[in-house]
Amino acid sequence: MKTNVVMLSQDRNLFGSIIRQQTKNGMLNLSDLQQAYEKERLKHGWPEKHIYRIMESDKESLFYLLEHQGVVKLPMCSFTEAIDSQGFAKYMKSLGVYKTTGVASTKTTWVNPYIWLMVAMELNPKFKAKTVIWLTDSLIFNRVEAGDFCKELNAAIQKFYPT
Repeated sequence: MKTNVVMLSQDRNLFGSIIRQQTKNGMLNLSDLQQAYEKERLKHGWPEKHIYRIMESDKESLFYLLEHQGVVKLPMCSFTEAIDSQGFAKYMKSLGVYKTTGVASTKTTWVNPYIWLMVAMELNPKFKAKTVIWLTDSLIFNRVEAGDFCKELNAAIQKFYPT
């Protein structure tokens, strides 16, 4: 996709928070995930967790995730050394799987969708289950259904804009 549209539809609602996604690179908003977790944490008395620390502390899982995608092509020891020497955020940004936008109160973090899912699944077992169902039902099945109606939609549009 040429332009970077941020999707904000209601089918992206996870625990009362809309999870934003950029269409150009597929990145999901990590700040939205933290907000969704905070709402549920307060409601259920779950422990406080910071998603940034989860990513930084699970370098091995992160390495294999990025290696499998072809993003990282070096040994794990070199990967962890690069994180330690450059800093987590700076190194992840250099790989193109992490970025921040905005300043001060509008600052938000975007990550590769696989990293986003990995982090979401580490927060809490109930949160993990809800995230898997949300991802499967809301994002996959709804998109399949939209594809099923594509021909009908195109036929309806052609009535107004004949070729």
